[in-house]
Amino acid sequence: MDRSHRDSPNVLFRTRVAAVRRVSPGFLRVTLEGSDLARLVPRGLDQRLKILLPDGELPASLDESLLPETEWRRRWRAIPASSRPPMRSYTVSESRPDRGELDLDFFVHAAPGPGSGWASSARVGDRLVLSAPDRHRDTGSHGVQWRPGNATRVLIGGDETAYPAIRGIVNALGPDIDAEVVLEAGDPADAEFLTGELKTGRVELALREKGMRGGEALLDTAAGRLAKIGSVLAGDDGGFYAWFATESSRVSAIRHRATEAGIARDRVHAQGYWNDRPR
Repeated sequence: MDRSHRDSPNVLFRTRVAAVRRVSPGFLRVTLEGSDLARLVPRGLDQRLKILLPDGELPASLDESLLPETEWRRRWRAIPASSRPPMRSYTVSESRPDRGELDLDFFVHAAPGPGSGWASSARVGDRLVLSAPDRHRDTGSHGVQWRPGNATRVLIGGDETAYPAIRGIVNALGPDIDAEVVLEAGDPADAEFLTGELKTGRVELALREKGMRGGEALLDTAAGRLAKIGSVLAGDDGGFYAWFATESSRVSAIRHRATEAGIARDRVHAQGYWNDRPR
């Protein structure tokens, strides 16, 4: 038994594509449906799940709903590498368990990876399996990294891959939270699409100019915001929390800028959502 997943509440859900639509120049929204999705725990915030992306037919060993994580991972690893479905993490855009539906928003990169490549060719009726918490096994907050504690001031930032998580986090904030949001975008229309769905927060656009690598514009803008916030906090950062998600190689630099600004490490969460490297 794989001890690292022994107590996981995640199970495998079989789904089919119910709809695909372009919601902005860079984003495709894929609606999945499946009767067992009624058991999926919808946490909102930055809840992430795993999707297994088949190249054609789904392997028979994974074509079984509600498999516990230890079992589906064992079967997945047993599939020859040449035919094993790539596994990727995605944020839940919206979950509707009462209707057996789930939305995933895919940002289509200039050089698509397995996730955005699958979404670009997805058609109604296509099969997809995903791993997420089962309400019959759930005991906590599995899949959520947003942990602001008692913070009343928050800074939230990310590039396009983080937009679904940013939507979930910002729209869950209470009216007493002072929120600043930094959105990196190559196309302002993608940021405008997200901003139109945010219920609160002051939004700043970090435009990725031609030739810039993923996460660079966010890093530059976030560094300035962290420096200003750090000078105001002057070491008293118990009421502050920052959350960032972007290209993996920018994460350590964001954490370093926060430390330079005098913000405690435990008040900043930064994580990589993708890798900007040749595939």
